[in-house]
Amino acid sequence: MNALFIQLNACSELIAEGSRSMNIGWLNEFCANFLDFATNLKAQLPELAPCGDNIDVETIFLCLHQVVCCIPHLEKGIRLDASQMTKHHFLDRLDWCIRRLLISVTQLETSHNAEKCLEDTSFVELMDLALERLDAYMEKLTEGSSNSIHIFEESFLEDSYPLANKKALSALCETLLGECATFHEKEGDPNRGHRKLEALSLERALYALESYLNEALLHLLFVGLIEFENTSVAKLKEAVQSGSSTAHELIGSFDTNMDRIQQIGVLAIAFSQNIKTKTVVRSCLASLESLDACIVPALQLPESLTSALHAKILEDHFNEEMSIFRNIIHEITDSCSLINNYLDMLAESIQMLDKNQLLLIVQMGNVLVDHFQLPANYSVLGDDGKRVYKDFILILRECKAVVNLAFSIDPKRIAKRLKMLYSVLAKLRNSICKDTLEDNSISSKDLEPCGSRSTFIRKSRSESFVKNCKNSTYTQDMVSKGDLISFQITEILNSSINPL
Repeated sequence: MNALFIQLNACSELIAEGSRSMNIGWLNEFCANFLDFATNLKAQLPELAPCGDNIDVETIFLCLHQVVCCIPHLEKGIRLDASQMTKHHFLDRLDWCIRRLLISVTQLETSHNAEKCLEDTSFVELMDLALERLDAYMEKLTEGSSNSIHIFEESFLEDSYPLANKKALSALCETLLGECATFHEKEGDPNRGHRKLEALSLERALYALESYLNEALLHLLFVGLIEFENTSVAKLKEAVQSGSSTAHELIGSFDTNMDRIQQIGVLAIAFSQNIKTKTVVRSCLASLESLDACIVPALQLPESLTSALHAKILEDHFNEEMSIFRNIIHEITDSCSLINNYLDMLAESIQMLDKNQLLLIVQMGNVLVDHFQLPANYSVLGDDGKRVYKDFILILRECKAVVNLAFSIDPKRIAKRLKMLYSVLAKLRNSICKDTLEDNSISSKDLEPCGSRSTFIRKSRSESFVKNCKNSTYTQDMVSKGDLISFQITEILNSSINPL
């Protein structure tokens, strides 16, 4: 154990040295020391943390991934002789990671892998726990569910109720809180039938809230990804450097959308069951949060070669992290759920025929195009699905052409194109559902209609955010915690240590 602290302290000393002067030789020395630490940690982690549900283990994986993420960009800054501001951005992040690793390793040594407290769990985890306890309660009618339901109620009040900014969501929140109160008030009721009915009512309220929130989250995914295109760093740079009157508004939209991305990522982490997926998403969010604070100021610096290089390195890093984030979100999102959500929005737009709304809804179709361009998603399409997908791309282009016409056009012609788009997408959804069900050999009595309300899939109990991913690019199942560290070590070896 002492060897881990010695190696981390050596990394800290090198970072302090790098704050005064850094070159490729210094970076190689840091990478070599950090590689020794990671290799040693891999050997000791099974003993330090035999079970994986530990906040310190999650922090360790995050820091490992962040170090691997920052080193190539720091190397780029060194090789291009970027400004101290550029190099110190990544150096400060490395320093944060090393300090957090010291704290987390110390915690592992002293806590002996203490179990996570219920108060420290996320809203989604508490919802899962509450439903699991309710299932057990209804089967055995014991008193074991009371505490977890009470903690869930407190978490719901603190974390979720402020989100109730719409009438429907407010009503669902009020219903759930009322069912929670009823469940506790009648805890001493000796009638098992009554208690089971109360538990069923609470379960229905939980599922109703979850379903509504999941639909809202999928809509947030469409809005967030499209807004990322509309407020890209390239567009920000152009607006800021040209002194455009829309620059301030664009910066505000960029900041708002970064909040959306953070919300999407946090819930993706909560819904995902895969440790590698969780780690990659956490790392992307950490990078984006760090860049969010400095990328706009970098674009506003007085124009010079040094400031231009600084902004370019940060922009490249931002786009790289956003690309990884977007791909992994697409990979874990259930395709049928995503299509269903888009079909709902499309149906509303056909009825309204508002030009601005039509422009937005057609642009949102790009999210589905990107979704199936990912090999992991395209590979699940059968021959029929691939044919329908090509039809979808063609009709989407036609819809874009129609709604972007400068002159007025008969609304019936627009509606006709949109109805064709709806029809093709419905066929694609049905094809995917059919292929998925046949591949999994699920009996018909267990099936739900393809058009039923579904969002991100958690096969463990209900329809939600994350689908089951097999042989995917970013979400391969880990056999052990050591495998994730092996992945990090390989990344360090492949991309971080460079010859003098």
